Amino acid sequence: MSNELQRFVVFGIELLLSFGLIIWMRSSQRGQREPWSFIFKILAFGALTAVLAAIVQLKYSFKLPDLNQTNPSLVSHYGTWLEILNNFSASLIEELGKYMLGVFSLLSTRHNHKMSDTILYLIIIGLGFALVEDAIFLANPDTVPLVRLMSFYLHSGTSAIIGYSLGRYKFGLAGYKELLVAVVSAVSLHFAFNLTTMIADPTTSLVLAFAIALFISLQIFILFRRTMIEEYGVELRAQRIRHTHLLNTEHLTRIA
Repeated sequence: MSNELQRFVVFGIELLLSFGLIIWMRSSQRGQREPWSFIFKILAFGALTAVLAAIVQLKYSFKLPDLNQTNPSLVSHYGTWLEILNNFSASLIEELGKYMLGVFSLLSTRHNHKMSDTILYLIIIGLGFALVEDAIFLANPDTVPLVRLMSFYLHSGTSAIIGYSLGRYKFGLAGYKELLVAVVSAVSLHFAFNLTTMIADPTTSLVLAFAIALFISLQIFILFRRTMIEEYGVELRAQRIRHTHLLNTEHLTRIA
């Protein structure tokens, strides 16, 4: 299979995985389902965030080929560190972009009724982000298609980590500390994945990238299910409180 066909197939797989994941989460037993129009709107927001993040990175990252022409001694001494800094800044910009989009577009929306809504929407933001980023990279003939497929799982998984804590924060189960830990964890895992691309041995690089991507992608299913369990517990406690309040009211009515 030619490289061009591989890149086309990988992007097709990503599209199928994206909508399969959305359908699975949307059809889970969570009560009222989100309108498709809003889901596509969130996907578009994630895609726009990817474009803005790419513009920022292109404008402000260290361009090593250009630096090598203008200041070869700097690249020879600090080239590896500059590349590491590029990878870290990319991880930070992308995860902060998804987090800020979640804060300003999701916490106050009328479609956000439950904790599972919040994590669902953040995962969809990650999917939109990954699809646009991978479309850009897969247009390059030098791109390794399998690495981009793993990157697809990376973005949706780190979004799940942020969305889990953001949902808990919205409904009063977490504070700023948990939010900070979630964002730092997402950035750190993203950075670890990016670092694997710097490993000279292609087999080692691919194995480590796969291990990190697998760990991160598992968070989608683990945290989404955990959210639903916690959500069910919150609803049960609320029902008990309402039931107790009703009994107390009836008791006071009889005494009066």
